[in-house]
Amino acid sequence: MTDLTRGAGAQFVLSLPMGAINFAVLECTKQSMTKMFPRASNSAEAFFDFMSSSVAITVSSIFSTPTMVLTSRIMTGTYPNLVAGIVSISKESGLKGFYAGWFPGLVQKIPSYGLTWVFFQQAKNIHYKYYKREPENAENFWLGCIAAAGSVIVMIPMDTVKTRLVTQTAGSAYYYSGIFNCFQTILKKEGIGAFYNSLYPRLASVVPMIGIQYGILCSLQRKMAEDSLGDELHRLKDT
Repeated sequence: MTDLTRGAGAQFVLSLPMGAINFAVLECTKQSMTKMFPRASNSAEAFFDFMSSSVAITVSSIFSTPTMVLTSRIMTGTYPNLVAGIVSISKESGLKGFYAGWFPGLVQKIPSYGLTWVFFQQAKNIHYKYYKREPENAENFWLGCIAAAGSVIVMIPMDTVKTRLVTQTAGSAYYYSGIFNCFQTILKKEGIGAFYNSLYPRLASVVPMIGIQYGILCSLQRKMAEDSLGDELHRLKDT
């Protein structure tokens, strides 16, 4: 059980502000793009969603990459806890050590999260066309799960490469010099199946996480919209 929960504390503490930053930038970017190109907002909706997610991931990666490095190494047993990880990386590599694998992580995250967000928004559109109403909270959870599963299946090879690069140390069996070297080495020495070794654990962790995340997000958005509408109605009554 200890092995299964290793790194959970660090992940919880460090990830709390990440979602807020990500979705705040995403919504701001989407609104700005829609205002700049109002005529294309419908025909290019999927493109706007993907680009908004890409900008949000890039901005939030400034804060999330150190989190990814620390939690990945705690989970693999390199460091026993968060404090030990911070102290060790600071001594060994300084600030740049917290950004190990930043570029491959970004290369993996942008299409992965972008696809997930696009799939989710398109799934909501299909739901609306079929049922003529917005999805309920539980339905948003399941739509988020479906979107996440599709994205994971597409992006798992890149996720494997990113994980290898982030978790490698000086004593690793193979030391990869970059994304392409890592991909070629895995393919040559382990075969194409190695890219999918973590598919089921990845699905098990990401699918419910995204479902819960998107479900809560949509629930909060709906609640804030209702509160805003209620405040506006009260203001109009008072005038």
